[in-house]
Amino acid sequence: MPSTRSQLNFVGDVMLGRLIDQLLPNHVRCPEDARHVAHFVAINPELRDYGFKSPWGNTIPLFHSANLNLINLETSVTNHHRPWPNKVFNYRMHPMNIQCLKEAGIHYTSLANNHTLDYSEEGLLETVRTLKDAGIAFAGAGETRDEACRPAILKLQGEDNETYSVHVYSVSDHPSDWSTVLNFHLIDYSSKTRNHLKSLLTSSASQPDLKIFSVHWGPNYSWTPSNNIRSLAHFLIDECGVDIIHGHSSHHIQGVEVYKEKLIIYGYRNNISAIWRVTVEKSEEEDRGKLVVKKLQVFPSCIKRFQVNLLEQHDTDHRWALGKFRELTGAFGTKVEKAVGQDGQIVVDLTSQ
Repeated sequence: MPSTRSQLNFVGDVMLGRLIDQLLPNHVRCPEDARHVAHFVAINPELRDYGFKSPWGNTIPLFHSANLNLINLETSVTNHHRPWPNKVFNYRMHPMNIQCLKEAGIHYTSLANNHTLDYSEEGLLETVRTLKDAGIAFAGAGETRDEACRPAILKLQGEDNETYSVHVYSVSDHPSDWSTVLNFHLIDYSSKTRNHLKSLLTSSASQPDLKIFSVHWGPNYSWTPSNNIRSLAHFLIDECGVDIIHGHSSHHIQGVEVYKEKLIIYGYRNNISAIWRVTVEKSEEEDRGKLVVKKLQVFPSCIKRFQVNLLEQHDTDHRWALGKFRELTGAFGTKVEKAVGQDGQIVVDLTSQ
């Protein structure tokens, strides 16, 4: 019987608002951002041809070759004009520019982060409805509290032509100001939160073939996760049956941890980042039908001129990313393969841990 092997791509904070939004033909009205864009276009004439595929650069084939693509959408998608008060950065993109996600074949977006409410609850509702109209799954926020807390349910087609169920939950630990918004899935590190998450993730209706937990956690610019974060990650695996933890928010590369044969991605850097490709296969154990994580491939990338491109292996940024990833991942006791892949990807084989 043929094996089931599927590829899932995970990406950190995808921000298509502000200047990127202004570069596209349809954009929200913002004279200040428009002035900045006019300056960039004047010195980079190629930006005149900026379109829906442009943000993704040469990564498009990597997205198109995956079975599922999952991102954290770090912007509101709205024309609503009233920003959340007293916030330093407020991001939004025109709803028509959701086509950028469709061009890359994005299947899922996390909405539990510190920017989806940047244009108030009205902006969040328009974001949710825009994603629904585009046929893109989401979790972490919604039109109701129930919708914010329940998982996105995705279907994964295996090589054996069987269809497997994937549930993706999404939460954020900040900003605390948004605790009053019931249709936003905010957590902390208390025992009350743990009880809530365990009840949510272990109900009889929450037992898919693969369980993913997407979480916007911790402060920006931290190289290592806090003890609270690591403890919660282990709890999610030990007591909630999570297979992959997709962490983001750090704005720094952080190491990955293989814990009890499960995968924990703690965080991503913003400008020098990566596409994290996870290989899952059908379990050979008694829990037939269950998918298990076999391998992680990290494809380092760099953002320049509003476009992400994969780094060549000889690039100094690639060498830096490789060295830093090895260092931080090794601190968790997780082994990284000595040789990189043929496309320069960094490899973590979960079967060899």
